[in-house]
Amino acid sequence: MEPYFILALFQHGYKVRTSTLYHLLKGKRTSSVLLYGFLYENLRFFQLFPLLSEKQFNTILDELVKQELLCLMSDSRVQITAKGKQIVLEEGNHFSWIDHYRFGKTDEIIWRFLQFTVQVVSNLSYNHKNYIPLEQSPLYQKQIKLFLRSTTKAQLIGTVKKEWMQLFSQLTKDEANYFAQQFSGYQLIGKTSFQLMDNQADPFEQFLSKKEKLHHLLDIICQMPEDSFLKKLILPLVRQNENKSMSETWSYLEAQLSLEALAQQRRVKVSTIKDHLMELALTKNFPFEQFISKKTNQFLLEYPKPYQDWVYYSIKQIMPELDYFEFRLYQIQKLREERDFRQ
Repeated sequence: MEPYFILALFQHGYKVRTSTLYHLLKGKRTSSVLLYGFLYENLRFFQLFPLLSEKQFNTILDELVKQELLCLMSDSRVQITAKGKQIVLEEGNHFSWIDHYRFGKTDEIIWRFLQFTVQVVSNLSYNHKNYIPLEQSPLYQKQIKLFLRSTTKAQLIGTVKKEWMQLFSQLTKDEANYFAQQFSGYQLIGKTSFQLMDNQADPFEQFLSKKEKLHHLLDIICQMPEDSFLKKLILPLVRQNENKSMSETWSYLEAQLSLEALAQQRRVKVSTIKDHLMELALTKNFPFEQFISKKTNQFLLEYPKPYQDWVYYSIKQIMPELDYFEFRLYQIQKLREERDFRQ
């Protein structure tokens, strides 16, 4: 693993515990780990390295401290140094499109599905049936057959061609070529991603570059109109990246139930509902006002920023009745507002 990639995960500049970052990269799905990812803008790297060992991770950190790129505090937290920030700036590429939290579990499956769709439609456009399909699995074949039954042949061919042309126009030339050259179709066999990668780049750089391109493509597809063929094709697979139980809780929110009523409806503990809601608050269009009391809102409104430096137990000494769940939701809400304004 590239040490400077790990270094870039500290570019936010705050003093943090490294163990939580390790759990984030490994994919430990707890509210504290996900909240850490959100607070320090590293949530998109969730479960990016599921096989990363703690020993390997700590060896990289020790080396970064030794090079004075990270500073180790007396309480075991670390912070990036001025020298470290300069290195991050010089290194440049921080892979801004990678979003493993949103796409990571199914990104490769989705890409194979998209490739298979192009192959089927390409051969269909030439009335060619005698070819070896890229995918034999019912997972892919069943879905394609459903779409074939739901529309006319001419409409499907025209729609797929039109939508891919729209997609390519929104990608860089390098990205568009990278995907187009992987397509197989009538009398055409596509190249593998490995064949198209920069031979000068090391395997780690190639891995990140592949993720970067693919997640950019998926993000664009997800922003297409709801009735788009490609969006309808991949959305069920994109949603598999979400916590299934959390998604069920999300479906109850419109009813504006209390935490206790939500827990009763879902037949789970109130603490589980709170975990679900905190994760939903990180990315969804969340009704914060439904769960944050006016008293909490007024009190925290006066508390000095930055929000990332807030420590619940320290603030609770000033306001003993401060609820942890409300405190975290307020913190998430304000950071989301800040970031939306920044964009």
